[in-house]
Amino acid sequence: MKGIKGRLEGGIKNTLKIVLPQKQSVKCNSKDNENLTQPLSGINVELSVSIDLNKLISGIDGYVWATWNSQQAEIISNALRVQNIELEIVKIEQENKAMYLIKVIKEEDIMNVIDFIQNEKSGLRLKPDWTYPDDEPNESFDRWINH
Repeated sequence: MKGIKGRLEGGIKNTLKIVLPQKQSVKCNSKDNENLTQPLSGINVELSVSIDLNKLISGIDGYVWATWNSQQAEIISNALRVQNIELEIVKIEQENKAMYLIKVIKEEDIMNVIDFIQNEKSGLRLKPDWTYPDDEPNESFDRWINH
């Protein structure tokens, strides 16, 4: 039996749409499945989605930083706003845990912001939360904030 190939559409906001070649679609929402009042007959869909967190903060779609700590996201965002960087904080659920993403609006600012947050000696020099053991504070953030 041949598999049916389709495409996935969606984004970071916890919604996903599976589009099948027959122009039928299945919409999924991680919070509820109210859109699926009648399942498509004869079609079983198994889907596993994972996020490479390091790629997530590489500037794709404007995302430059992610943290489990809302206060950290606010403080970093304020440090960027002082530099006239337009951004927004996007909250998502990741494994039943809130994650706060910093998204830069202007594409031309993305690489400079990544360098400022992660790489430049005169910048923040932060390491992502997930480089530390679970439930441990982000030492690089604590070091920056206390200097």
